[in-house]
Amino acid sequence: MVAKKEHKNLSGCPVACGLDIVGDHWTLLIIRDLMFKDIHEYKDMLAAREQISSNILTMRLKKLEQDELVSSIPHPESKRRKLYYLTPKGKDLIYVLVSLMRWSNTHLNDLLFIPKKKQKMLESNADQFIKTTLKQLEEWEIEHL
Repeated sequence: MVAKKEHKNLSGCPVACGLDIVGDHWTLLIIRDLMFKDIHEYKDMLAAREQISSNILTMRLKKLEQDELVSSIPHPESKRRKLYYLTPKGKDLIYVLVSLMRWSNTHLNDLLFIPKKKQKMLESNADQFIKTTLKQLEEWEIEHL
């Protein structure tokens, strides 16, 4: 297996360096689950429609914690489980994800499933969609942290 070279050591290009952190197949989907789907447990991430394997999910969550996009706390029901949540650095990716969602909504609409309420807000007022999402994340943190 060829070792992955990180672009921060090669080019310093901001797109390439950002992709070192979020450019694999699964990372943005994990962040999506934490950000938009109120999914905070490993078992629920594993059950997502995209069918990530357990070893990949474990590796990505560890990397996201190392890169300080995600953090975790012990689950209140069991010390063997964790609750994952986005750090401020991870939450800042909302602008990237919303832009990608809007692009997909425009160009790939026939393939998408977006709940009607969210789709309407996303199409008409992306800033309000972002504000509402960040407020929901804050409310989860107040309840759990």
